[in-house]
Amino acid sequence: MTQMRAKQTKPRKYIPARADIKGKTLYILYKLDMDNDELVSDGPFTSKDEAYNQMNIFLKKGICSWVVVYNG
Repeated sequence: MTQMRAKQTKPRKYIPARADIKGKTLYILYKLDMDNDELVSDGPFTSKDEAYNQMNIFLKKGICSWVVVYNG
């Protein structure tokens, strides 16, 4: 059995391609696509409400999804 790390040594950082959202808090939506057996991302969203609304749409359809927050 493999042990999981309790603490990451270095925090992950999202580097946006667009200069206008650099330094802002960003929300990335992830969902698990069971048909293709892959992880799909959407965003980045600058609005928490928009990201969470989209996540709730997927959850209501029975699609596993979650939001990751990256602080600028």
